[in-house]
Amino acid sequence: DGIIFVGGQLPEAQLVEFGQKIPLIAVARELEAMQDNCIYADNFKAAYELTRYLLDMGHRNIAHITATMHYQASVTDVAQRLEGYTQALLDAGLTPDPRLIVEGDLRQQSGTIAVEMLLMQKHPFSAIFAANDQMAFGVRLGLYRRGIRVPDDVSLVGFDDEPTAAFMIPPLTTVRQPASDMGRAAAKAILDLIKEKPVENHRFESQLIVRESVLRHR
Repeated sequence: DGIIFVGGQLPEAQLVEFGQKIPLIAVARELEAMQDNCIYADNFKAAYELTRYLLDMGHRNIAHITATMHYQASVTDVAQRLEGYTQALLDAGLTPDPRLIVEGDLRQQSGTIAVEMLLMQKHPFSAIFAANDQMAFGVRLGLYRRGIRVPDDVSLVGFDDEPTAAFMIPPLTTVRQPASDMGRAAAKAILDLIKEKPVENHRFESQLIVRESVLRHR
C-alpha cells in the first residue's frame, strides 16, 4: 500500500517517479520535489556543530572524508555534511584546504584508503571528520596500521552513532540521529499518505555525542 524508503542512493528522479505511482515517504533523505514526503535530520547544522567542536578543541587542520560526487548527487545528506564542515571553517576564518578533503564511498574500506590518500598529500592534519561512522572505522584501522594513535596523534570523529561506535577503541565521538523518532514519524506519515491526509515535512535535530576519540590540540 505504501513504501518507506530509508536512505539509499537511488537518484531523486527515480524516487519521485515511484512516489507518483504509490504513496512514498523518504527517511534520511531530503527530496526537493517531494519536500512534504521527507523525514530527515538537519545534516548541515550537525556537521557544522561537529566541526565547530573540533575547532573549539584547538584543531585547525581538519581533514574531511566525504563521498564521491556521484554519491553526493544522490545522497544529499553527505553533501550537506561537507557544506557544514566547510562553513564552520570559513566562519572560523580558515580557508578549506582541498588537500584535506578526500572522497570515499561511505564504506569501511574507503576510510582506510582515505588515510593513505591524506598521508600522500604530505600536508599536516590533527583531526579527521569522516562523513559516516563506517568510514571512521576504516580510518581508525588505517591510522593504526601506520602507527598513528587516536586521539594522541590524530583526533577522529564520525557521523550516525552506529551501535558499534561506542565500542571502537577508543570510543568514537560522533553525531546521533534520532532514528527511533524518525521511524515513528515515518510510520504515521505513510499511514496518513495512504489515507490521503496531508503529511507535514519533518526535520529533526541531531545530537553531538562526545566520547574519547578527540583530544585537545596544542
